[in-house]
Amino acid sequence: MPVVVPDYHLGVVVTDLDRAMAELTDLLGVRWLSPVRSGNQITDGRPTGDGPMMTFSAQGPPYLELLELVPGSIWSTPGMHHVGYWAADAPAESARLAEAGSPLEAAAVVLAGDTEPGVFYHRTTDGLLLELVEMGRGGPALAHYLSGAGG
Repeated sequence: MPVVVPDYHLGVVVTDLDRAMAELTDLLGVRWLSPVRSGNQITDGRPTGDGPMMTFSAQGPPYLELLELVPGSIWSTPGMHHVGYWAADAPAESARLAEAGSPLEAAAVVLAGDTEPGVFYHRTTDGLLLELVEMGRGGPALAHYLSGAGG
């Protein structure tokens, strides 16, 4: 069982990515990586629509992730969205969380173009989403992105 600490990231859904980035830069001095399109949600085993435009703070960990609102998706409500953490075997960890009473809210692919889910969102009793990210796929992709080479 993993120890969940926010050493990876906190995700926030925003209505306008450019505006939110500018506002948080002005208010907090946060620097941002170039926005990219995130992997899309998986519904009934199939990708649905586009994933959100998103960015990570250059400062971290923990990183601040901003995801632009996508109506009708897991990213459809602005505000604090999730605590993201790594899982060596995200599907197995997802099953464990579901068995422990934290239902699967949605799954998504790690990168646009993927067909198998590597990201799983589980909701706690009080409504917080836990985002499991497959370490073997998400880790290299995030390292590439955070290096400034991706995006």
